[in-house]
Amino acid sequence: MFLPYIHFFRALAILFIVTGHAIDAFAWPDNDDVERILRIFFSNGSTLFIFIAGYLFQHLSVKYETKKYYITKFKNVIVPYLLVSIPAIIVFTTLMQRTNVADDFYENPVWKQVLLFYLTGYHLAPLWFVPMITIFYVFAPVFVRLDRNGVLYYLLPVFVVVSVLVQRGSPDQSFVHFLSVYVLGMACSRFKTQVSDVTSRTFFLIPVLAAFMALGLVEFQLNVDPPNYWNYLQKVLASLFFLGLFCRFNNHLQSTTAHVIADTSFGVFFIHSYVLTAGKLAYEHFFHHLPTGSVVLWLLVSMATLGICVAAVLLVRKLTGRYSRYLIGS
Repeated sequence: MFLPYIHFFRALAILFIVTGHAIDAFAWPDNDDVERILRIFFSNGSTLFIFIAGYLFQHLSVKYETKKYYITKFKNVIVPYLLVSIPAIIVFTTLMQRTNVADDFYENPVWKQVLLFYLTGYHLAPLWFVPMITIFYVFAPVFVRLDRNGVLYYLLPVFVVVSVLVQRGSPDQSFVHFLSVYVLGMACSRFKTQVSDVTSRTFFLIPVLAAFMALGLVEFQLNVDPPNYWNYLQKVLASLFFLGLFCRFNNHLQSTTAHVIADTSFGVFFIHSYVLTAGKLAYEHFFHHLPTGSVVLWLLVSMATLGICVAAVLLVRKLTGRYSRYLIGS
């Protein structure tokens, strides 16, 4: 059954991801507080994406077949990941060096550099997500079994504590960190009637929104950069808040623009970093520095990037038809 509230939630999640990465398109020498506020509230949007992934996995698990599931994920996630990664991997193994890798990374032969990039996703900012989510795919049969006997959800408080203690890092470490968010999404789907009834009420939405803002204020006062456990907790609350908000207005969600963004969200996820990076390099080429950041410019770049990516995904779909899923995952 199609879930309009989750569909619109996907549109919001990809908006968080694009706006979070767009912050890095600017230098913020005179607006460091503004930059920190934007990072606190808009970075780590992958948490929302993972929450939705868990929700949809449980929702569709009623017709789960292991072989079909793995074939689908290979075609729609792994293959586009392998293809979309090629330009970035060529650049960072032949033309320039990536800065977010181990000190001895470039002492390895090129074939090993390529392999390590694919295994970690470090060649392009958002692509760490794919090696990490692949681990969730590997454990899909376990999740299905634990969901059906209900044992998984008794462990959710433990998973939350683990997420606080274990921060993002390598794919396996990120899997451990985000396990609680994924299981929380599954739980909200498993008990969707009860959850939607509670989370869509004003008495739930207002306190959760207040707690979301309060955690952001705490993080600002502590002067720590996300991602961190304060930001993790904040984005967990955001997931519950937006789930409840969209459930509340489920019968009124009819925006064509939001529908198109949601429908192309996975393709946008795959290519948006290329668009942002191309814009940065072009600006630096002509002006020899990054543009000075402001909220207005950040919003304009974010919306322009999103619009370009959506248009690109729609164009690829038109040119390649059903094969677009293999190319860009959408």
